[in-house]
Amino acid sequence: MKISAKFLIAPILAVLFAGCSSHPPADSPDSEQTGALSAEYKNGKKYAIVFPIAHPFFESISTDAQNYGEENGWDIIIKAPDSANAQLQVEIMEELIFMGVDGIAIGPTDPHELVGSINKALDTGIKVICFETDAPGSNRMGYVGTNNYNAGRHMGYVVGKALGGKGRILILTGLSTQMSLNERIRGIKEYLAQNYPDIQILDTQSSEGDAQKAIAVTKNMIRTHPNFDAIVGIDATAGPAAVSVWKAKGWHGRPDKKIITFDDMPENLQGMRDGYIKTIVSQRQNSWGQGVLILLNSLVEGRAIPDYTDTGSIEITMSNIDWYFNQPSWVEPR
Repeated sequence: MKISAKFLIAPILAVLFAGCSSHPPADSPDSEQTGALSAEYKNGKKYAIVFPIAHPFFESISTDAQNYGEENGWDIIIKAPDSANAQLQVEIMEELIFMGVDGIAIGPTDPHELVGSINKALDTGIKVICFETDAPGSNRMGYVGTNNYNAGRHMGYVVGKALGGKGRILILTGLSTQMSLNERIRGIKEYLAQNYPDIQILDTQSSEGDAQKAIAVTKNMIRTHPNFDAIVGIDATAGPAAVSVWKAKGWHGRPDKKIITFDDMPENLQGMRDGYIKTIVSQRQNSWGQGVLILLNSLVEGRAIPDYTDTGSIEITMSNIDWYFNQPSWVEPR
């Protein structure tokens, strides 16, 4: 498998992300502290991971980070707001600054609203990086995750291929302020305009990351635009919501109503196996838990890190779903 990176990656990171795969288009759980905080580790380094929202998508990242932290004798603090609220993330950052943690990896709910908190943490000597979604207006010391604009173009390629270059789509996104999701939408729109001008975007709606609202919004878009050919999910709530609606309507296996979505959520993968989801474009988030800790620890120990590490995206279909599960998400650095 190949690394996809925007900048030259230091050897330790090259090994870390060697298992990541990027397949670009042809032209190209709990919001409270859950870290390992036993007395055995309390004199070690303290690293915090702040998710954009409490959601099952982040559970494997949390588990991997906690396990890796325990192996190294570090305290790992996991935080996530229960709702899509930038102010809650600001409050979490204030708490972590008060605690005096050594490093913070944050996926900003709103990259603009979090700039002050990120910079404040850095001013106190805390190392801060972003993951999943970036805050380029801040002084964060690095970003690790998907190049979401490129992932959006990848999705545009997948949509164009699935529809044979012609059709009508609905787009369901999550948090309306989340930069990563907005970059995906921008990538989709630009790729389709450049390469598949006969594919029309009928509507784009937001669920604000709420699973129940995602179902309601999906139903409403379908009712308003019954002549659509595919719904394109942008966040982790979109695919499961579409599958739920398809099941309720008895649309199993309908070739004229496709679900194409982001993220390898268990519900999405099962939805594909059950014949509801046509294609998934997945991030390689399984590498993030350990990856962000390695980056933070490198900074704390005085080593430089890349400004940006792209972990890529991959297309999952029924033809490669079993292969996908057999690929390593990362390789232990030596």
